[in-house]
Amino acid sequence: MTGARLSVLVVFFVNGAVFANWAPRIPEIQNSLSIDVATLGLALTGVGLGGLAAAPVAAASVRRFGSRWTILASGLLLCAAFVLPAVAVSWWTLLAALVLLGGADAVMDISMNAQGVLVEERAGKSLLSGFHAAWSVGAVVGGVTGAAAAGIRMPVVAHFGVVAVVLMLVLVAVGRGLVGPESVALDDHEDPASGPVLVRPTAALALLGAVVLLAGLMEDFPQSWSAVYMTTEEGAGPGSAGMAFVAFSAAMLIGRLVGDRVVDRFGPSTVLSGGASLVAVAFLVILGLSVLAADLPVLVIGAFAVAGLGASPLFPIVFSLAGRLPGVSSAAAISIVSLVSRIGFLVAPLAVGRVVDASGFGSVLGAIAAAGVVVAVIGWYYGRRFPVDSTQDRGSR
Repeated sequence: MTGARLSVLVVFFVNGAVFANWAPRIPEIQNSLSIDVATLGLALTGVGLGGLAAAPVAAASVRRFGSRWTILASGLLLCAAFVLPAVAVSWWTLLAALVLLGGADAVMDISMNAQGVLVEERAGKSLLSGFHAAWSVGAVVGGVTGAAAAGIRMPVVAHFGVVAVVLMLVLVAVGRGLVGPESVALDDHEDPASGPVLVRPTAALALLGAVVLLAGLMEDFPQSWSAVYMTTEEGAGPGSAGMAFVAFSAAMLIGRLVGDRVVDRFGPSTVLSGGASLVAVAFLVILGLSVLAADLPVLVIGAFAVAGLGASPLFPIVFSLAGRLPGVSSAAAISIVSLVSRIGFLVAPLAVGRVVDASGFGSVLGAIAAAGVVVAVIGWYYGRRFPVDSTQDRGSR
């Protein structure tokens, strides 16, 4: 299973690297199209729209072909579609490009998490946080690459084209190491490639869906808006504007590298609540600096790092818990929570763009802090309502 684990780590890395390269170049694409923040927010909903439409397709594909082939097909499409925003000529062509990009990302996201659950269940210990750490490694590498490309004013189309080709080659190289569902025999859990594509949400699944809906807002802002925020509010240049996202991603990486051990020690609900609380504190700090009109970009970047540390366990915990819910196949449960998260990624850019255009960033920062508080409460309640979410249960796996 070591080879499969390494292959899954690389797949998560590739997925993280794609959007991280995109984030630092958003202000340049916005300027090249001469669109305001509200229109940019409308275009950015393309990622959520594509993801929302593709999530059911992903579950069906995993069920029919297995997560291995679904990962490869969607990953190659994701890399190819990554170049399209660089050649957009209007806000609606940017929207169309992001719909395709978001759809491919959703299919890859669901299938690679289903593959991760397969490997985790086979190993009998927590691994999903480590897989998401690989995503964060990709995000850090991609964010630094994107910021560096912006700093040297490399043409966006050349930058995106080189990245797409390199990541395609990496995916092809590791594809043979992924696990086919027919080669995995799970003792107590249904194969994620089997069972119904859609299921009736249980109370536990509904709570997990609420977490990813709000976590999507927490992660979308650093990814889609941090460079714009640093440019307009902190006066950062093209190279340094992307450093808030890099700090967020680097801290998320650190959190996920130790996340499996922390979750096994304290239990997922406790870590979920603690992480969400850190996100709330971080965005309250950014809001406070904004209200005080303090020109302290280093502190803002530091706060984004704290937010990244707090956000690091949220998605791994939810996907791990969803993939192990009794009576529901992994693919179906993961597709449900992923679908809900895509709704968050759909609503967030449009809402942020409209709110910022109307009243500035302050209201958005406050809303993200409030979302952190709500997730912290849900994590506490989940641990009390569903005793399966206990440290003892996880340690016995």
